[in-house]
Formats: sequence, structure tokens, C-alpha cells
Amino acid sequence: MWSCLHHFPLCKTLCIPDSQARELHAHLNGSISSVTMKKLMVQKPYLQIHNRMTMIDKEKKRTLEECFQMFKIIHQITSRTEDILMVTKDVIKEFAADGVKYLELRSTPREENSTGMTKRTYVEAVLEGIKQCKEEDVDIDVRFLIAIDRRGGPTVAKQTVKLAEEFLLSTDGIVVGLDLSGDPTAGHGKDFFEPLFEAKKAGLKLALHLSEIPNKEEETKILLGLPPDRIGHGTFLNSVIGSEDLVQLVRQKQIPIELCMTSNFKSQTVPSCDKHHFGYWYNLGHPTVLCTDDKGVFATDLSQEYQLVAKTFNLTQSQMWDLSYESINYIFASNSVKLKLKEQWHKLKPCLLSK
Repeated sequence: MWSCLHHFPLCKTLCIPDSQARELHAHLNGSISSVTMKKLMVQKPYLQIHNRMTMIDKEKKRTLEECFQMFKIIHQITSRTEDILMVTKDVIKEFAADGVKYLELRSTPREENSTGMTKRTYVEAVLEGIKQCKEEDVDIDVRFLIAIDRRGGPTVAKQTVKLAEEFLLSTDGIVVGLDLSGDPTAGHGKDFFEPLFEAKKAGLKLALHLSEIPNKEEETKILLGLPPDRIGHGTFLNSVIGSEDLVQLVRQKQIPIELCMTSNFKSQTVPSCDKHHFGYWYNLGHPTVLCTDDKGVFATDLSQEYQLVAKTFNLTQSQMWDLSYESINYIFASNSVKLKLKEQWHKLKPCLLSK
């Protein structure tokens, strides 16, 4: 199962310079590293989950079942706003250490009666973490997408949209959009169309997980009618195993696709790295952006994702640079932020590509 990920060399400068990476699909809880998990576990000895340490330390050698167990442990150890604050800061600093200069985190607001954490204080804790990292001069620009979990249904989705609209107006561009994610078998896309449409009208950007599993053509077509500003995964959204009509619709609207190779491979939605749908969309010249999805659970980082794609599809350093540069166009921050990132890119490209 893990053959294309074993013994992969870590060399950031091979494909992408440290100062030019952008991460646009990163779930906060799934991005928690084993180091942060251990810190939280020390604070909560009453949970009695220290017998899971071996699994936590396995990193890349975790089985798929162990990856799912990691999500359950993370849910247990992040029950307080102070946990969310710590997690947010650690995740941001880890992305920055990997050379990521622009990051869009996403997370579903959560309430926990046992600790008094509400969905609002959850979001406020994330925003405080972003603020503190900025005050500490962590060299990264961070924005936040509030996520709708499909399992909550349309009623909770409407509440989440209302919360996101409030934070859109009060955070000076930090909260930029909405994510639709969660169990792809839960509910139907049509149930979320109305709240998502209202969100779009309010000025929130939309990043929607679409076609993560087979036979979702009807739902995907409905949600493409919004349309979303970016598509998450789109694993079965191609004419080889999906619908040619949907492919044409996505191409016509030029909707960028967030691609997470390690996540898809470890989740077994693609049979091997060389069969990953990156190749399909890249060969079409369609907008794509490489992402990590859940870097902590799947033991990856953005540098490794770029390296893996370069090795698998035999892309040159120049082609990888182009991928990195074009991703600036797909961020949800303002045009002035895009311009600033592009200026940085142009200044650094000649000396770094000549190495």
C-alpha cells in the first residue's frame, strides 16, 4: 500500500523554494503533529490514551485504520478553547518551518458541553492563534475558512453560514470563506445549495469537497451550479472514471482543483501515485494547486507533496515553479495580497532556479 511513499528524499530546494509555497487545503485538526498531540496528552492523563503512543509515533507507517483512529484521538484531546489555541499556533509554525508563506486553514466550529467551548469561542480561539503568530512575527500569512460538516445537515449548515458571515465582516480579511466537507456519503449536495448560495452572495468564497467517492455526478452537477471558487479533491471528477459533461463544466468555469496526493493514496481513493488525477488535470492545462489535506494524520508536509508530484510525473524544476506561481491566483485573500506574493516570487525566481 505504501510503496510510492517509502524512502522518499526530503529536499525542499529540489522542486520549490522555501519562500514560495502556498497551502490552500489544510484541515486544522488533521494537521496536528505527533509532537503537539503528545503535549496535549500530557495535559489530559485522565483520558488514558497513552497506550496509543506507538501508533502516534509510527508516522508514515500508520495503516489506514490507524489514521482513522488518529482522528478520534485528536477529537478527544481538543475539547477546550486553550487546546484549539495551542493547536492553531503549532500548526501555523510547522507550516512556516516547511517554507509555507501563505496558508488557508479550515475547520468545523465545535461545541463541547463538558468544557463550555461553543462554536463561536472555537472560531475565536483559532483567530487568536492566527493573531498571536502574527504578533510573534511568524513569517506566514494565514487566513481561515469555516467548515460545514455534511453530517450536520442543512440546519446546522445555515447556522455555520451565519457565523461565517459575522466573522467575515469583523476580522479584516482573516475569515475569507467556507469549506464543505465531512463524510461524503452523508446527506445530498442539494440540501446544502441554499445556505452555500447565501454565503456566496454575502461575499464568502467557497471551497467544496466534490466527487471524493464514485457515483456522485448528480450532486456534483448541482453544486457546480453555485459555482464553487475551488474544488477539494475531485478524485472521481474526470472523463476516465466520471462524466465528460462535468469535466467540461469545470473547465469552462476554470474552477481550480485542490489536489492532495498522499492523502488520496493513503485513503485508498486512488490505487497508486502514478494513477492520481493530478496527471489528468495537469495534462489538460487546468488550474490545480498541491495541498496536504491532513499533514499530521498522513505524516506529510507541502514540500513532500511537491517532491512526490515531481518524481511521479517527471516534472522539471521550472514546471514545479510554474505550479507554485499559478497557485497565487487561486488564494482567497485580496488582490493586493496576490500582488505582494507575485512580487516576492518574481524577485526570488532567478537566483533560486539557477541553483
